[in-house]
Amino acid sequence: MNQQNRRSRRCTAMLAAALLVAGSVAHATDMSDAQSLARGATVDVTPQQKYRSAIREAGGAHKEAMRECAQSAGDDRLACLRAARATYEFDMAEARQILRSWGGMGPMGSTGSMGSAGSAGPR
Repeated sequence: MNQQNRRSRRCTAMLAAALLVAGSVAHATDMSDAQSLARGATVDVTPQQKYRSAIREAGGAHKEAMRECAQSAGDDRLACLRAARATYEFDMAEARQILRSWGGMGPMGSTGSMGSAGSAGPR
């Protein structure tokens, strides 16, 4: 019975630790959501801030488009995925253009070419 008691205590301790971790993760997510909302309430002033916001928006729009594409079937789904990818690449190219038009450093810390992300896209 002593061994069974130890197992029971060990399981209880593991369960308590798991609940503690889950609570911490939920709290961290709530804080990041609140921080994200507060961040969105501030105006972007520098090109770097505008670039980061444009990237976040492009990523969010792409995520939403992918979610919508998942509800399609067959050829419609493939066409939807292609359109979502093209729009994402176009939006990312526009985001990089924010820094280029400013004349400052590129997003990677250099003024060299950023590679091909597609200069034309659906709009």
